Amino acid sequence: MPTIRLPNDDEVPEAARELVKRIKTREKRVFGIDTLSNVWRAMAHHPEYMHANWERSRATMQRGDVPPLIKEMVASSVSVMNACEY
Repeated sequence: MPTIRLPNDDEVPEAARELVKRIKTREKRVFGIDTLSNVWRAMAHHPEYMHANWERSRATMQRGDVPPLIKEMVASSVSVMNACEY
C-alpha cells in the first residue's frame, strides 16, 4: 500500500506554515497535545487542500448548537470503533 511521507515542521511548505501554527494552537487547546496530528501533516503537502479542509472542519466542529467538545468526543469514538490508526 502506498504511503504519504509526513513532512516535519521544517519541511512544511511556506504556504501552509501559518495555518499549521493555527491548527497546532487549536490542537493544544482542545486535545492538550503540542504537535500537529498526522492527518493535518499529510495535508500540508497541498496547502490549498489543507486550508479547504480546515475551513470545513471549523464549520462542522466549531459552529452550531452541539458543543465542540461533544463533537470531538463523537469523532474520537467513531475513530476508535473503526480502529483508525491516526
